[in-house]
Amino acid sequence: MSRMIPMRKFIAIALVLILAACGREEAPPPVEAPVAAPLEQQAPSEQQTEAPVDSPAATEIVEALEEEETAGLEDVGTSDTAVELADAAPEVPAGPERFKQGVHYQLLTAAQPTGTEPGTVEVLEVFWYGCPHCYSLEPYIQAWRDDGIPPQAEFRRMPAALNPSWQILARAYYTAEALGVLDQAHGDMFREFHVNRNPLNTPELLATFFSRYGVSEEDFTAAFNSFAVQTKLRRADALTRRYRISGVPAIVVNGKYVTGASEAGGVNELFEVVDFLVEKEVNRE
Repeated sequence: MSRMIPMRKFIAIALVLILAACGREEAPPPVEAPVAAPLEQQAPSEQQTEAPVDSPAATEIVEALEEEETAGLEDVGTSDTAVELADAAPEVPAGPERFKQGVHYQLLTAAQPTGTEPGTVEVLEVFWYGCPHCYSLEPYIQAWRDDGIPPQAEFRRMPAALNPSWQILARAYYTAEALGVLDQAHGDMFREFHVNRNPLNTPELLATFFSRYGVSEEDFTAAFNSFAVQTKLRRADALTRRYRISGVPAIVVNGKYVTGASEAGGVNELFEVVDFLVEKEVNRE
């Protein structure tokens, strides 16, 4: 009988261990947090064309703006005061104004010189011929002008040159202006690029394009490389930076306010915002 006692103890211990194992619960596997989609996979804005930030010219612009913020204000040929978007909270209007600063438009902390006479409010479109949204905006601009822009306003255009691929088309705009064919060529250049798929990205292609207006290759080349055209191109580049514009189309009112279809809420609302800002400037004076 003495030999059976250890065996009983062994069986009892084994039963205890088996019962303990049956009551034990396994810990659930850790739940992994969902990974956000990378920014490049998110849908871009459908109302504005942005310049590629990795282009040399765009990088230059970013670096220049950073230098202005860290090393003081620098002159780039149009004003002694660098422009920055107002950092303060959006202005809350005293009256029942429909459009608000910081929401429907941005205020520049230093107004820039305009190309209009004193007492006239400049409405400036900043565009690029290769931009599909600028092309789509053209009929709306024409409708706004046909309906009668505010009498105190003057509409003007300025081509953006945010990277090398944009610069040649900006130069083409000023070349057409210098040759006196801008009214004819402006809409045609949009259609040539977007409908006929002609990139107009070399002097040779542009010379052929300008020949339809009776411009000889010699006259085109002289205007294209002229000091006057290069000066206007440099001024446009400087103003684009001072307006802090990184995408087009954009509308600048009186060198002071910047807006676009995205901020305004659509192309129809855009010109309501423009009219509002024109009236705001007229009443200020």
